Amino acid sequence: MDTKKYEIEIDDFEHRMLVQALSEKRNELIAEGKSTADIDALLLKAIDAKPIKKKKRSTY
Repeated sequence: MDTKKYEIEIDDFEHRMLVQALSEKRNELIAEGKSTADIDALLLKAIDAKPIKKKKRSTY
């Protein structure tokens, strides 16, 4: 089975919103007594995502 990887570009505000939404969904699942393994993995990936460093162009 091939797994596809996706890359999205978001700013700091959108990153915080994404982490907050995943955290809220995780809390809902905990309250319902359901497994949070998939949300936990996504949440960790979102938190650990490193910002993209923009390359500086040299001008002559």
